[in-house]
Amino acid sequence: MKLIDKKIFKLLLLVSALLLPFNFVGAAMQSTHYVIYENVLHTFDGPVISNVNSSVNVAEVTVTWDTTGILSDSFVVYDTNASFATSKEQGTSVKNAINHSVLLKGLSEGTSYYYYVKSTRVNGGVSTSSTSTFTTGTTPVTPTTTSSPGGGMLIIDKTDKAAPIISELTFKLLNSTTVEVRWKTNEKSTSFIEYGETVNYGSTFGSWDSATDHVVVLDNLLPFTAYHFRALSSDSWGNVGYSEDKTFTTNPADAEAGEKEPTVIDQKILEEVSRRTLEFLQKLFPEVSLNQLGPSPFTTISSIDQILRFIPAPVLSGEPGMTIGAKQATIKWTTDIDANSMVALAAEGDYNAKASEPYAQIIGNPDIFEKNHEVRLMGLTPNTLYHIQLRSKAKLGPTAKSKDFTFRTITEELEITSYFTQVVDPQTVIFKWVTNKDADSAVKFTPYFNNVLAVDQSKIIKDNAASVIHEIKVSELLGGMVYEIELVSSDKENNTATKLLPNFSTGKDETPPEVTKIKAESTVFLDKKDKTQTVISWTTDEPATSKIYYQEGVHGGGTTLSEWTGLSENYNKEHVIVITKFKPGTVYTFRVESADSAGNLTLSQPHTFMTAKQKESIIQVIMRVLENTFGWMKQIGN
Repeated sequence: MKLIDKKIFKLLLLVSALLLPFNFVGAAMQSTHYVIYENVLHTFDGPVISNVNSSVNVAEVTVTWDTTGILSDSFVVYDTNASFATSKEQGTSVKNAINHSVLLKGLSEGTSYYYYVKSTRVNGGVSTSSTSTFTTGTTPVTPTTTSSPGGGMLIIDKTDKAAPIISELTFKLLNSTTVEVRWKTNEKSTSFIEYGETVNYGSTFGSWDSATDHVVVLDNLLPFTAYHFRALSSDSWGNVGYSEDKTFTTNPADAEAGEKEPTVIDQKILEEVSRRTLEFLQKLFPEVSLNQLGPSPFTTISSIDQILRFIPAPVLSGEPGMTIGAKQATIKWTTDIDANSMVALAAEGDYNAKASEPYAQIIGNPDIFEKNHEVRLMGLTPNTLYHIQLRSKAKLGPTAKSKDFTFRTITEELEITSYFTQVVDPQTVIFKWVTNKDADSAVKFTPYFNNVLAVDQSKIIKDNAASVIHEIKVSELLGGMVYEIELVSSDKENNTATKLLPNFSTGKDETPPEVTKIKAESTVFLDKKDKTQTVISWTTDEPATSKIYYQEGVHGGGTTLSEWTGLSENYNKEHVIVITKFKPGTVYTFRVESADSAGNLTLSQPHTFMTAKQKESIIQVIMRVLENTFGWMKQIGN
């Protein structure tokens, strides 16, 4: 009976579990070290944010807040405008804190900022605080006096918030596939062109070099095609200037060479050349019959071109190989003899199968003769059906033409097309990159400690302004430290493009950590005889390891201390080691040691201190007083 009851009980439990709503989740099992969620599909409300505060130190601001009891990441969103239209973010995506602190760097001095904090917990749930403000301080400067008649002084604000002004934008068609664009700016800035067949552009090309006279050459364009374009220039402060939209139309493919007229030669010379040529062709190509020329072959031929038509055309391979992208395609095929490589192209709306020339453009290499052919089609429109025809012509003879083939370009994806890093100094690097569509900008940097990626110390700096050229300045790197750098851009459809720089460093680090604020504090265990606890702490100017050498007594710098603690390989700027083996009321000498990730080592000078004395109990105090008061009793006993 008991066995039947157990089976029924288990069955009821199973039925109950099946009938529960799918999104029901009981309380998660968790401790201070881990959290286990019973259903990872469940999303939680965002953490409760409280105690938001900011502390200003000239152009650096520390923002702190709490997410009581909920581990989450830490971001501060800030802008000089309350609308946050051009906001930036700094913080970390590591979800491991309930007490949050983010140090904002790279701010402008003497500037008022609006900000709010943002935290996302594990398995979803985002919370933001209300908007607050802070105003950065200013570094004292020596004013520059002027010789103006009224006297006084002139203080120059070096902060540049104005974008470059673009003027005199012109273009020049160099050939059917190449255009040169020129413009000027009122300050030194970069040179980029956005271009495409619509006002959405889609392609970006240019140079990061700074100049006031700009030249960009666009090649691999489609012949006889209308393009929209605009110039972009960014200054050293990251301000981006845009020109107005303009258009140009490339030349037709045959505009440079023109149509060649058939070569007309003297009839007697032609007859002799024709006779010898036909004899030669008959030896090369026995299948060609002289009867094909008609009853009077020599008298009906008026040009060399008419003779060459009897040479067989190259034999094309079957289906071409095609690699298709969003805005470009690569077409490959083979021929039995050396021939040139041309592709006739037309979008579905421009293709006319009944016309003498069904295609809109002919693209390729007319002067390169080979058996393996490859033609790249550039500037295509994403998600569009195209018709193509393969065409190959040997140096002599007619052109071989394939049947009509079709392909569809893929939907355009956001991508980082190029990037550039500018090392300003060992702590400062400007990361620059280009995307094919407007997107925001973010740099995530994570240090390596002892060849291990310290993901818990990663940080993100983000600019929410959308652009195709991106620039983020990171000014808190450590010289010689190796980092994993990730460039990240996301567009308005939440498509994301990334570029990983796995081992980035600003240079070799040969400077050891600077050790300061060394302090030792000792207490006595009240419940344990002859036991003390000593806390030794210090700080370093860069993340480093922790170790202490010590010995009883007073010792100078030339003495090798005989005992030491274990090495703590956690890289920190604030170091704390607790030692519990010291004797009460005893003098000790110690030295602290820290090494950075490059192996540079610092060993401090010797420091001495006395541990705390064991406190006397009330009985010990009474006995000592009695001994001091009645010490003569010992003499009587003796």
